[in-house]
Amino acid sequence: MQNVIGFVSDFGLDDTWVGVCHAVIYHACPHVKIVDLGHQIPPFDIRKGAAVAAAGVYQLPDAIHLVVVDPGVGGGRNDLCITTRAGTRLVGPDNGVLLPAAEKAGGIAEVVALNPRKIDHRPPLATFHARDVLAPAAAALACGVEPLALGTPIDPATLKPAPFQRCRIEAGVLTAEVVDIDRFGSIRVSVTPDDLGAHDLGREHLQLSFGHLTVDAPFGSTFSDVEKGQPIALIDSSGWLTLALRRGSAAERFGIEPGTIVRIT
Repeated sequence: MQNVIGFVSDFGLDDTWVGVCHAVIYHACPHVKIVDLGHQIPPFDIRKGAAVAAAGVYQLPDAIHLVVVDPGVGGGRNDLCITTRAGTRLVGPDNGVLLPAAEKAGGIAEVVALNPRKIDHRPPLATFHARDVLAPAAAALACGVEPLALGTPIDPATLKPAPFQRCRIEAGVLTAEVVDIDRFGSIRVSVTPDDLGAHDLGREHLQLSFGHLTVDAPFGSTFSDVEKGQPIALIDSSGWLTLALRRGSAAERFGIEPGTIVRIT
């Protein structure tokens, strides 16, 4: 699906920005298909943008992913094309927004810092790299151009850190971070199915501790595995461990926000 571009941004739908980026992509690569995965990211919210992009990659690993949540646009940070070990290509700014998605797709294989002069002879508008650098680069990839033709390889170790980190073991307890709250109030945690398997968790029951609050929840496969209003832990469509309430908001019930540390047993 390298002729499909999944597009995530904080542009909203009230201005011209999303449409203009579509037009630039179609002009450069008319046969490409653009899938708008989400443009209602809160302005400048790199964490939410990274969470949405990672969920998109989990569901569409073969697509090219264009991710633009870029409060530092024009300020000297690099524009990037990341190729993952699974072959997914991610295009966006070097502010950490691409890294959780890259992790979802097997980790980083190669990073190219995009050179605007290799994409267009005109210098990019300092406030709109999405239009002048990132969208044209995604279009070029969709039309078969290799990333190295668009810039210079750089060391992945130099990239800005992700806005949230993978889980880790501390004193025998799986410690993670709340990645995101979805629109239904479900609490997504930076734990994957592989993490649960590696630490022998998630068989029937989980205990999730958020500071002084502890929630006991059965580990199930869908929301209807519990009665209305009851908590359940499951792997949702984002590919992360999620604490949800059937027909309710777990975030409101338990007062949890993104960035909260959670310990899981």
